Amino acid sequence: MARKLATVAAVCCVLVAVVAAAPAAPAAGRPGAGVRPGLHLPAPPVDRARAGQLKVMPQDTDPVPAGELATVRALVVNDGSDRSQAFTVVVTLPQGTTPEEPFFPENCAVDGLTVTCHYRKGLPAGNSAIAIIPARLAADATGVLNGGSATVSEDTAPDAADTGYYDVPVADAVLS
Repeated sequence: MARKLATVAAVCCVLVAVVAAAPAAPAAGRPGAGVRPGLHLPAPPVDRARAGQLKVMPQDTDPVPAGELATVRALVVNDGSDRSQAFTVVVTLPQGTTPEEPFFPENCAVDGLTVTCHYRKGLPAGNSAIAIIPARLAADATGVLNGGSATVSEDTAPDAADTGYYDVPVADAVLS
């Protein structure tokens, strides 16, 4: 019995050593990406925060009468495993609106219908941040104003951006 246990323990230790010494997976996009040669084991998990794991979730605004102020909110979530680097949120308002201060965060800059906000400290894993952009609806706005978007990207990886879309519904005026 003791000899069988020693044999099982030796085989177990050899397998652990072989798996630990296996070469790293090839880079994504190359043949065999994600599989270790000869062992057919999945590659180690990717550091998700470094793979563009900031996600933006803009929210449709509440219905607002023409000429009034709507509040656009773009929620950013870090669903990666590490703190993100500094990041930027770009909110593009739909036609028929005009950005109107104050913004949150306060460092947002306006260029036409585009509001750009910077978050210099990054975002811890599992946490969220928000950009709040007041937008004045045109006096003649009707229906639903489409074409609003919010994009988030780490400043060090702008190509790994995430974009979401939202609408601004115009409430019917109440006549008294």
